[in-house]
Amino acid sequence: MNFLQRNGFESKQQIAAFFSVVFSGQLIYSAFESFKMPFYERLVQYYGLTDTQFGLLFTALGVAVLFYVPAGWVNNRFNTRTVLIGGLIYRCITSLILILCVPPFPVMFAIALTWGVLDAIFWPAVVKGVVLFSGRQNKGMGLGLLTALRAGGEAMLNGVLIGVMAVLGGTMLVFRTGMIVYACLALPMAYLVHRFVPADPQNEGDVTSGSEEVGGKEAFRGLIATLKIPAVWLAGLTGMCVYWVYMTAIYITPYLTRVHSVEQNTASLYTTVSAFVVGLSGALVGGIIADKVFHSSAKTLALSLGLAATVLVVLALVSDSIGWVTAAIGMSLFAFSIAMGKAIQQAPVAELHLPTSLLGSAMSVNSFIGFACILWAMPINGAILDSMPENPTGAFRIIFLCMAAVGVVGAVCALLLVPVVKRMQTPPQESSVTETAAEQG
Repeated sequence: MNFLQRNGFESKQQIAAFFSVVFSGQLIYSAFESFKMPFYERLVQYYGLTDTQFGLLFTALGVAVLFYVPAGWVNNRFNTRTVLIGGLIYRCITSLILILCVPPFPVMFAIALTWGVLDAIFWPAVVKGVVLFSGRQNKGMGLGLLTALRAGGEAMLNGVLIGVMAVLGGTMLVFRTGMIVYACLALPMAYLVHRFVPADPQNEGDVTSGSEEVGGKEAFRGLIATLKIPAVWLAGLTGMCVYWVYMTAIYITPYLTRVHSVEQNTASLYTTVSAFVVGLSGALVGGIIADKVFHSSAKTLALSLGLAATVLVVLALVSDSIGWVTAAIGMSLFAFSIAMGKAIQQAPVAELHLPTSLLGSAMSVNSFIGFACILWAMPINGAILDSMPENPTGAFRIIFLCMAAVGVVGAVCALLLVPVVKRMQTPPQESSVTETAAEQG
């Protein structure tokens, strides 16, 4: 019995469907968003943007948070396959418009806004597909693999382009060609989704029993029923704490350079390598612990948040008395701890085993709550850093202690979620959308 069989994958068709969904969730972002860290300067130069304009484009992408709930109707109404194919094709076309035409900033901003709205529909569809095509008792591993493979896929694609540019001289023409190639990868990915992803199964993991797409009114009733399930909201609040704490990892490089005077290139290299190794290993370990040790993603989230909070408190107390190597190791321990939780952030909703007709809206509502902190987390951290430019150690101490407090709140929410999930874990059955699930919550 191989690794996939031990973790709930029972047929080649199920495996093909699962990995098609997973990789579509990465390739759709490969021609722009995935470039923001390794190719920031290249993107700004190619499009002739200011730093403020570049930041505004990502603000436009962030509008996804505002559309997650109405997007729940779309994910109830249409199969995962339909949403993924449509999203991939649209992103390919609009990415090529950006790359080949280099439109003025207002047009770029408008396109980025449409990407944000699309992402509110597309990402819950990806998570819904992962839940539907993973084993019934292996949701932690399914979502852990999603996170690990997306991180690995992004690192591999960026690494290939970096290598090609190093060999061919790193001209803007080579970079432009790379963007075109990566944008076009969405088309064969759309074909693979069409080829291997069936209609949404009635029972999780059963690729032989597809369900029909429902009508608009039934999809809307499903969304309303989802909004009445307390467990979905509690899981979303727990996930928001996970993602809020996870965003602290963005500041590893400035923490090392400002507090410990590490050279910029050294800090960047360390952060990049650490992010890949920690992201990959943390995601897999989180999935394994959730499925094989605790048999509960909520318990694993409590562990992840508790460990991350502990490390942050220690770093806050000792940052001014340790060397940069020790500080870097500490930040990697923090990143690993929270990566375990980030990988299974939406697993508690998956473990509710809701009917397929409710799953799309459940993932959308959970995404709305879970990622809402993107609207305020970085502005707050940035304001703290800007208010204490001469005392970065003190600024990061405040940030670390605040995030530790958020971690503790999230751990408490996760522990409260444990009995709720257990109470709702009933055998799956597909029926017309009713408020049964809401009453169970």
